[in-house]
Amino acid sequence: MTTIINAIPSKSIYHRVSICSFIKELQGNGRCVPVWNFDEFRLSDDMEATKESLARVEALCMATAKAKAMRRQVPDYIPVLDIKESGATLRFMLSLVSALGISAEFRTEGCLLSRPLKELTTALTKGGCNFFIDEGKGIIRTGGQLKGGDYSISGRNSSQFASGLLMALPILGGNSTLTIEKPIVSRSYIDMTLNILNDFEISIIKMEETDSMIKFHIPGDQQFRGPESYSIEGDWSNGAFWLGAEQITGNRFLIKGLNTVSLQADRKIVEYIKLMRGEGKVVIDGSTTPDLVPIVAVMAMAREGETVIENIEFLRNKESDRISGIQEILKACGGEFTYEDGTLRITGMNQGDAENSTPEFIYISTKDHRMVMMAVLASFLTKDPILIDGWENINKSYPGFFAQLHKAELDGNIGRA
Repeated sequence: MTTIINAIPSKSIYHRVSICSFIKELQGNGRCVPVWNFDEFRLSDDMEATKESLARVEALCMATAKAKAMRRQVPDYIPVLDIKESGATLRFMLSLVSALGISAEFRTEGCLLSRPLKELTTALTKGGCNFFIDEGKGIIRTGGQLKGGDYSISGRNSSQFASGLLMALPILGGNSTLTIEKPIVSRSYIDMTLNILNDFEISIIKMEETDSMIKFHIPGDQQFRGPESYSIEGDWSNGAFWLGAEQITGNRFLIKGLNTVSLQADRKIVEYIKLMRGEGKVVIDGSTTPDLVPIVAVMAMAREGETVIENIEFLRNKESDRISGIQEILKACGGEFTYEDGTLRITGMNQGDAENSTPEFIYISTKDHRMVMMAVLASFLTKDPILIDGWENINKSYPGFFAQLHKAELDGNIGRA
């Protein structure tokens, strides 16, 4: 029997389309509505953070425009943006409010401000903005007006720095250049940003690319135009869970809504599965698909041979220290592995070995949505149940996950604390 799974909308596309749609409407070029054809879905916490942040900035912009039209005093109002733990929302909105010249207060949760951010704020500061950061309280206050000019950003820690600037720089009064220093993690998400900007009729020209950098020319004073609606394709990051589950359990799933030629890097899960079906050693570069690493790690336990996942040290700076989280789950489930210098080596074992290697009860505590999904996937290999403390953190990216898991009758070995 085949179980039908409705893919949830791509979070990465939603963030970008929402921001481009906001700018389009702000410039008086009409509204563009993000749409999707998926059932049983509500916005994830990260998507809500972007939606609500844009709504608060829009309210200020409308009030300011009305005051100017009526020759009244511009409201002395600083919007408070509840970012929660959304790294994409924070990085994209910092660039946007800087380009709009809006002072704002960003309120974050968890360890978000301990994740890489300084490279972006340094670039924005050089462009005319200022920032007050209170990491203890999780607050950032912004001010100043970004100006057209020459910008440089490293791609080593996050591609979102570059994506945020690429969306913001076209609305500045002058022309700009953006140099992205290599190596670039998750390069395909920059390509996604450029593709979406093109859909909104924004011109960005690649000037030069070498082994060490890529440089873009971004004309200023551009108008965001384009569609009245934008179809959001299915999310490969979360769809990968079901493809991994299919490989481990032997159950069949039909995942509706995934685009097989998507610019989402995580569609590489299909390529990884083909590699891992074979015997012997398999080597995977995790730098391009960080969200797939937990899924691949569990699949590695279920196959014969060694699986090597390289270039993943930067996973320490995600919603949690995912390097430690992955190792904790592998160890709890009886996995045989080593980790050194950004490389995880997992020696596979069949399901029988996995079932006999675990204690009577497996307790996993996490605040990371990707670790929740990893623990669930691992439960398909273990004889004894896995109790997940912090399961509700799945709402960050996949609110309907456990409902779909129950529908697929795969929640029998999972407990939620």
